[in-house]
Amino acid sequence: MRRLLASSACFLALLSGCKHPASVPTEHSRASLIIEQSAATPGSKVRVGIQFVTDSGWHIYWQNPGDSGEAPRIQWQLPAGITAGPLEWPTPMRMKTAAGTDYGYQGTTVLLSSLQIPNTAQSGTLEIGGDLHWLVCHDICMPQGAHLEAPLQVANAAKVNDTTQELLQDAAAKIPGALPVNVHPAVTILPDGFRVTLKLSEPITAAEFFPADVEQIENGAPQEFENRGGTVSLILRKSEYLRQEPQHLRGVLLLNGGAAYGFDVPIQGAAAQKGKR
Repeated sequence: MRRLLASSACFLALLSGCKHPASVPTEHSRASLIIEQSAATPGSKVRVGIQFVTDSGWHIYWQNPGDSGEAPRIQWQLPAGITAGPLEWPTPMRMKTAAGTDYGYQGTTVLLSSLQIPNTAQSGTLEIGGDLHWLVCHDICMPQGAHLEAPLQVANAAKVNDTTQELLQDAAAKIPGALPVNVHPAVTILPDGFRVTLKLSEPITAAEFFPADVEQIENGAPQEFENRGGTVSLILRKSEYLRQEPQHLRGVLLLNGGAAYGFDVPIQGAAAQKGKR
């Protein structure tokens, strides 16, 4: 219900004068398209990024915005034969707002993707572009839109743009990695929550979970952390709006306030709970 109310507020904002987000001035935030290479060879893969810069106090949203908001989305407009990979999201921050608890970013944020250049691409300059839509919020939310465009040369030899390469390498370092092989995660279902258990050889003093799926956990509820002899557990309260028990718990696990890992673990007991319905 909270997400419905927040979405309705954004819809009303659109009706009040923002019917065409692409024509809305980008107030309080700016977006640009970054390409790692100035020249690419046929058949290669090229890293690209969408860079957002927000004014102080303003924020944009993660792929799961939380209790309110809307994640950025782009509709790519690419030359024939070129395809774009999915967006890769850096670890978000948890933010308290008037609508509840949201997940997003402040300051400078880069969402990564990649372009696959076909083997049949001919030499010449290509225009890489797309229509981008996002929401920037502080005390109020403002729909934003822009058409992003950047040139990419197809040539016999690749050429890296040193400046953009550095930006995108820094962005890639902020993307959650794979869980270490020595970590053995498990998720068990509880009457009113989920228990995440990790067996680690390294000391863990703090853990925080960001859910990839909406209305799965109570975003604003404290996440109860325990460490007993190398076994770490984190208890997540179920969302009051959860209507069907999930079979997997997906998201990002942040350990010791620094290292972040992608998390996709089957929920033990979920099938039994489903069978009781």
